[in-house]
Amino acid sequence: VEVVSKGRFLTLAEVYFAETPDNIETTEDGDEMSANAIYKKVHESSVGVIVYSGNRQQVSAEGTGVVLGTNGDETGSYIITCAHVIDEAGMTFGVLLLDGKTYEAEKVATDTRTDIGVLKIKATGLPLAEIGDSSTLRIGEPIYAIGNPGGAEYFGSITDGIVSAIDR
Repeated sequence: VEVVSKGRFLTLAEVYFAETPDNIETTEDGDEMSANAIYKKVHESSVGVIVYSGNRQQVSAEGTGVVLGTNGDETGSYIITCAHVIDEAGMTFGVLLLDGKTYEAEKVATDTRTDIGVLKIKATGLPLAEIGDSSTLRIGEPIYAIGNPGGAEYFGSITDGIVSAIDR
């Protein structure tokens, strides 16, 4: 799930993006970005994470991820997701892109304490998430979440809320 605060991005995978009061993302007219404008800017870096049991025979779980970067030799891209989605042993993974293409994914790492999981796919040139500074978040700021609640059927959904707490 990608979460946006005043035009900047946060992911449920604990990769936080925030906006400083002096650097609020605005439209060309100088207005703060609308939810629709934020969605248009970030939704392409949001992906579906598919967890298969057996030999890719059956989907056992689904989640959301974000394209964060490419590897050093430019042969693959890294996807950040929640560790609890990909941490089960014996599973295989796929990553579903906005255009409907699905790539086999390799689990690179998980950290259950922070709930961060990393997958790698053999694809490059994908839209990357923009990383910001979470230290500027303030309780009560509006945020937007973009992702796949309930799986690929709801791919690219958006909802809003507020920052309810810091550092937990």
